Amino acid sequence: MARVPHMKIKLTPELSYVIGLWRKAKCFDGLGVRGGKPLLEEFAKEVLEKQLTTPDKLLTEEDRVYFYHTAYRKFFQEIEKEQLERFKYLNEYAANYLAGMFDAAGEIDLRGVVSLARSNAQDEMMLLRLGFVTHRSGDRLILEKPLVFLAFIKNYVKVQKGHKAFEYVKTAK
Repeated sequence: MARVPHMKIKLTPELSYVIGLWRKAKCFDGLGVRGGKPLLEEFAKEVLEKQLTTPDKLLTEEDRVYFYHTAYRKFFQEIEKEQLERFKYLNEYAANYLAGMFDAAGEIDLRGVVSLARSNAQDEMMLLRLGFVTHRSGDRLILEKPLVFLAFIKNYVKVQKGHKAFEYVKTAK
């Protein structure tokens, strides 16, 4: 069997979004996410648009969508492991990554409390280094200044972009 040449994958802001989404909603089949319909549809749309896979290789089940690709899986895992280094500046990469994480595990409750579920110490440190102070409540990180955080991710959020809280957020420019 002919050996496939090594694939060089480059991190882009757009790919950062997909990795953020995967990071907080990953399923353990291949490279994919589990969750509600809007999340699954967004992940499928993103990976097809970015040509990470083809429609015939995208597998869907009731609560998950995934594909198999060793190089991308390894790359996603590498970015996850290096997130403190990769996302240390307030730029498009970090905004997309956080938007993906927020789309997968973020919540804005009725009192306007903004939080990220399924968070660990590394997430807390990354947010703090970016200037977003949080406090922990179980596996959730509650953002101390929610409007500042929402303004940073506003232009990159996809699954939750229709949330009415974003109407009150001025975009930083």
